[in-house]
Amino acid sequence: MGAHGPEIIPELRFSGYPADRPVGKVDTNSIKNGWSMFGPDFTNTAGMWGMSFAGNISSDETGIGNWTEEQFMTALRKGKYKGLEGSRDLLPPMPWIVYKNMSDDDIRSIFAYLKTTKPVRNIVPAPKLPSEL
Repeated sequence: MGAHGPEIIPELRFSGYPADRPVGKVDTNSIKNGWSMFGPDFTNTAGMWGMSFAGNISSDETGIGNWTEEQFMTALRKGKYKGLEGSRDLLPPMPWIVYKNMSDDDIRSIFAYLKTTKPVRNIVPAPKLPSEL
């Protein structure tokens, strides 16, 4: 956060939740009452499902660097983790449902662009279950 709110840090762009950042305390009473909460830079979210972390979509191998176009399509069309059939569903707040009806050309264009981004090595933490909050 900067003086005017969220700011892009160019060297971390598209890298998701920083693996070396501790997770703050969550008000679990609010979650039990149906609320969701975002971390201060919007790279983590807590809700009824537990806590999810923004993924690394940079071109690094810890991001989507090793993904195929087909995996990217599966992630956006079917909401599957790492674009792998049979993997877990993508968690909120990832709005994959918004992207699922995009044309193949549009999804290919997004994928092609992301593959040109600066690779940022960052292994995002695994989601947390509600009992872990």
